[in-house]
Amino acid sequence: MKKIISCSVNIFLWMLTAQWAFSQTETFDIIHYTPPKDYKKDIKQGVVTYTLANTTTGSFCIIAIYASSASAGDEQKDFSNEWNNLVVTPYKADANPKTETQINADGWKAVAAAVPIKLDGNNFYVLLTVFSGFGKKVSVLANLNDQAYATQIDALFENMKLDKSTSITNTTTGQNNLPGRFGSMSYTMPAGWNEQQFQDGVVFKPSDLSAGEHLVVQIMPPLNFSGTMEQALAQSWDEAVSMYKATKMHEAAAGNYRIQEAQKSFHGWEYIQGNGGILVDNGTASKDEYGLELFVVKINNRFERVAVLELRSKCNYSRYFPSDRLNYHDDIEQFLFSLQFTDWKEPLLKPGTTNGDGIVGIWGGVSFDPTTLLGSTFHQDVFFSIFLSNGRAYFGPKFPLEGLYGWNTWIPAERQPRYWGTYSFNNGKGILKMPYADVPLRMENNQLIIRHVNRDDAFQKLNSVDGATFNGTYALSEVNGKIPSIAFTSNGRFTDNGALRVLYHEYTDCINEAITTGSGTYEVKNYSVIFNYTDGRKIKIAFMGVDYDKSNPGPATLRLSFNGDVLKKQ
Repeated sequence: MKKIISCSVNIFLWMLTAQWAFSQTETFDIIHYTPPKDYKKDIKQGVVTYTLANTTTGSFCIIAIYASSASAGDEQKDFSNEWNNLVVTPYKADANPKTETQINADGWKAVAAAVPIKLDGNNFYVLLTVFSGFGKKVSVLANLNDQAYATQIDALFENMKLDKSTSITNTTTGQNNLPGRFGSMSYTMPAGWNEQQFQDGVVFKPSDLSAGEHLVVQIMPPLNFSGTMEQALAQSWDEAVSMYKATKMHEAAAGNYRIQEAQKSFHGWEYIQGNGGILVDNGTASKDEYGLELFVVKINNRFERVAVLELRSKCNYSRYFPSDRLNYHDDIEQFLFSLQFTDWKEPLLKPGTTNGDGIVGIWGGVSFDPTTLLGSTFHQDVFFSIFLSNGRAYFGPKFPLEGLYGWNTWIPAERQPRYWGTYSFNNGKGILKMPYADVPLRMENNQLIIRHVNRDDAFQKLNSVDGATFNGTYALSEVNGKIPSIAFTSNGRFTDNGALRVLYHEYTDCINEAITTGSGTYEVKNYSVIFNYTDGRKIKIAFMGVDYDKSNPGPATLRLSFNGDVLKKQ
């Protein structure tokens, strides 16, 4: 018990001396801290929890950090209220514990207490620290049954810092893509992300971000500015670097950041993007490298701005950003291109699907890519033509990475415009208008002939694979001395033994969602196989249905992934 009580005393030593190391911290509400290593993180409305349990010894430690709320104006009242709500009511603890009180150099007052608890035959300790000041209070609660965890709680407080200048925030976790508003901007928070609203902006962060990683999307205040798009981006970059207390890095032949040229979005507004690296002090001789991306939108006579800040991390011999994960990348893209503004009239966007008459649907064949050269000739590759019911079309060498389930066709056209165009088709003939040329189309013997790069290429229409099932164990070629395989049952279950790790085609282990084996259920929708693991993971693998017949769920081979990888039945 003496060791546990000393943990509360250490809190006050920290209060007088701690320095905030930005690069190693996470931010929750107004609290900046270094998360405890190897703890499982969970975020719910108004609280972030870290749990570590040893199943061999039965020891455990649970740390809960609560979002700020309004102070009663007195630190003892704040502590009494929190102690009653968080300790007395759930654990039947002593209502008047012995407390320690201290004030730090920033003006925060802290009251802490620790008591032993016996509940349902379990003996453990409860520690509560309540920080009060500047109209706010913050509580940190710890439950543990082994004094060895006290040093880890000390470590949590060593780099903790509270933001006294920020007003109380409204913190929510997205469940169903809830709408929000900041000034004249309307936005849709990604499902599963945490949102913090401030007077001068809004901050979003994935609730399931791995420990040690940092990724935030931040709406900045609008910029009233009469200059060019490039000048607005430059000024916004300087503001962002100052906001994050960073120093600029130099990009080879690109200044401090790379610029994606200004263009008009499908919403009708113009935007420009810049991305590059910045360095943030971490209290050591070596600063941490962060990636910074700015998305600047011109609306009438002002510029709306969104910043994306993420720590560059190491993984074995690779380096990565959190947004290299497909789910985070897609969340950010969807967020940026779903922005709307109260003083901007949106054009009418006609939705498009792959269901319809004529040539609407997906076609596969072999053609030449006019954007690449091998010597003096174009590179030949498997091509896909995706004709949508709204007159838009994709014509390019790669099938969408995860198939078409949940595919937002408008955003890929922004990122890879050379592969997108419009088409018309009547009486067996038509034109595909691509950025580089008008491509003639005609139908012959149930094949779509595409006159591309001065040659006729025949394309076959892909059959629908909705509702497809598989049956049997399928294996890939040997990888590092092992044969990756996956077993399917026709009732929609799978057991993966390394195949999905390969089919996911992510070569940085730390961001490969299929890195570990597992089992669960699967379903096939819109050229995607959706794998739902029993451990909560969910991934999508493209499936074009090449050489597959729904009437035979156990063919000799299966082709999975956008790359068409061949798996052989065992």
